[in-house]
Amino acid sequence: MEKTRNERTDLNLLFIVADQFRADLLSGRLATSVPTPNLDLLASDSLRLANHHTVAVPCGPARASLFTGLYPSEHGAIRNGVPLKNGLSNLAHQLRRIGREPLLFGYTDTQPDPTCQFSRDPARLSSTAPMDGFNEVVEMREEAWRWLGFLRAQGYDVPDAQSADFKRLYAPAESTLGGPALYDDSHSDTAFLTDETIRALDVRKSQPWTAFVTYIRPHPPYVAPDPYHSMIPSDDVPAPLQTEFDHPFLSAQRNYPSNAGIFWGYDGHAQNLDDQTIAKVRATYLGLVAELDDNIGKLFDWLDTIGQRDRTVVIFTSDHGDMLGDFGLWGKLSPFPQASHVPFLCHGPDITASEQQGVTQSTEVMPALLEYLEGGRMCFSGLSQDRKAKVEFSLSHPTKPTPLQMVGILTEENAECTVYHDAQERTAVFACDLPDLRMGTRDGFPIE
Repeated sequence: MEKTRNERTDLNLLFIVADQFRADLLSGRLATSVPTPNLDLLASDSLRLANHHTVAVPCGPARASLFTGLYPSEHGAIRNGVPLKNGLSNLAHQLRRIGREPLLFGYTDTQPDPTCQFSRDPARLSSTAPMDGFNEVVEMREEAWRWLGFLRAQGYDVPDAQSADFKRLYAPAESTLGGPALYDDSHSDTAFLTDETIRALDVRKSQPWTAFVTYIRPHPPYVAPDPYHSMIPSDDVPAPLQTEFDHPFLSAQRNYPSNAGIFWGYDGHAQNLDDQTIAKVRATYLGLVAELDDNIGKLFDWLDTIGQRDRTVVIFTSDHGDMLGDFGLWGKLSPFPQASHVPFLCHGPDITASEQQGVTQSTEVMPALLEYLEGGRMCFSGLSQDRKAKVEFSLSHPTKPTPLQMVGILTEENAECTVYHDAQERTAVFACDLPDLRMGTRDGFPIE
């Protein structure tokens, strides 16, 4: 196909996606508690979307929206494990249209379409397959086959992939919360993905390349290798936000188990956690953030070494955030901004370093990036005055009942929640028989 306009075919694209990375880690309540020098330097010379939100949670739906430019109600993947609708285009397809091969280092959390597979195909059991169009160069899925093989080759006693004792891979030393992981920081999942990415790209550097590097951290299980496990003192971590506001959603989430196993020994009962445990978990999360930043720095150092920093477009964002104990909640299945507000940084030639304050959404990323690569401007229009941003998600689970299912408030048929928000207000509307939940737009304090 002929080139159109002045396509930026001479530029590399490094698209980095973290998992469960809150926006306030770079600018906000948690930013002063964790060192992120490499991302801070990137931010200082980037287009920064200060009020950027995913349109979906959790991981699978969020990434589906990021890479298709569609809401879950449009692409169909309303929760993890639900496949995309047939016939949809995505960012990988569109990059191939303009002559780029999208190389994937990590995962897209995509459920394969079962109508295109044999009924007994083992691939149907995985919800972390690569989205169609991506070239999976380094596998780093939930099953972690390749990383496990690497650890075993280094002499670690690790479980087999998908084995009954797989969780011991993330057990801290002496089964003590806050202890170091069984692997060194040079052998962690974050370091492994970074090193493998550099090795794979280094032999491709004679031609412009397009790489999607999708780190699983700081996603749970919350266990970090030495020295990151103790890098952030628990006493230095801000306490979670608290509210006495009562709403059936909050009551169910606080009083019924959910997110069991996100850290060692956690049974899902958030109301039983003491302040010391909460602080230690939050400190471990921040340690994982520091480790991620150091490894992103390795990618930047490599770009400098090969002399390609100035001709590489770098994007950093996350699929969604994490409540981290705010209002007594954990995880990401939440209507609060802690779950949807994510960072977005974009650096490259002809991209002016600036901060955009208006509300933007993950559905805008794909068209903005394509417009830029095809010779236009990197531009995010944000919301018009007559519309609100949306976050869509399901509060159900097909095999493990969620708190709202446990109390009988919702069923599979009425499990959807839609959050409407702009710069002034934020309202969660439930498909089941629950009153709307109004909250603030910054920290998310519920409003009477």
